[in-house]
Amino acid sequence: MTGLALVLPPFFLLVFFILVPAAEAVLDTLRVERGGQIVYSLVRYAEMLRTVSLRRSVVFTILVTLASVGVTFALAYALALYLRFSKGWVSTLLGALFIIPLFIPTVIASFAMVTFLEHHGYVATLLHTIGVEDTPSLVFNATGIVLTEVWASIPFATLVLLAGLQGIDDALIDSARDVGAGALRTFLAVVLPLNTVATVITMSLLFIGILGSFTIPYLVGGNAPQMMSVVMTNYFTNYLRPDISVALAALSFVIAALAGAAYVGGVSHRERGAV
Repeated sequence: MTGLALVLPPFFLLVFFILVPAAEAVLDTLRVERGGQIVYSLVRYAEMLRTVSLRRSVVFTILVTLASVGVTFALAYALALYLRFSKGWVSTLLGALFIIPLFIPTVIASFAMVTFLEHHGYVATLLHTIGVEDTPSLVFNATGIVLTEVWASIPFATLVLLAGLQGIDDALIDSARDVGAGALRTFLAVVLPLNTVATVITMSLLFIGILGSFTIPYLVGGNAPQMMSVVMTNYFTNYLRPDISVALAALSFVIAALAGAAYVGGVSHRERGAV
């Protein structure tokens, strides 16, 4: 009863300030006036899916999110492995440097990436000095969004993966090496399976966070196509179509809920394993 009493206050806050308004907003997208009567219909969602620009934005958002998650996860896993199994001043230095993006506001990071990646920025200047004249566009497009999301997300992903790796007993790794397993075999047979929960949690939270991000797509992305978060804002403030904006938000919630289910499953599996 004590535990339940402690849980109830945040639970009621969650229900009345998040779940109830969200449910009411979704119901508003389903209410349509026909013949002077209010009926429930999916006409707004049908309109949303019939609009070519909105369909492109949905596909663009999913593709950019998947690309960002994939690149971030690969780099973060490699960094976490190095920090976990390497000793010396290099790993110590990297362990202090990789968390720096956590302390930089997203707005500042976005403007910094624009300055860094634009045609007359540092990258273009560096390529020009080595003889590359025709530099590709690295900002105000999907590439810029992915690069900035990866830079901003690596610290969080590395911390979660590193925590999972640190929970693996060194005796298990030493045993694999004693029976002749190489580095790759040890990783595939021991490290990767034992770090599955951290992997699922990291990828789920990365997907949800990047899918719903606004600042980076707004400042670093192009005019079209755009991420769903930016499109929602445009429909709500510029086009005065809050119904379409909320319908897009509901679709985003459904997509994020799939990743959320994987996250809940990973946490539940970890809790059952700890019992």
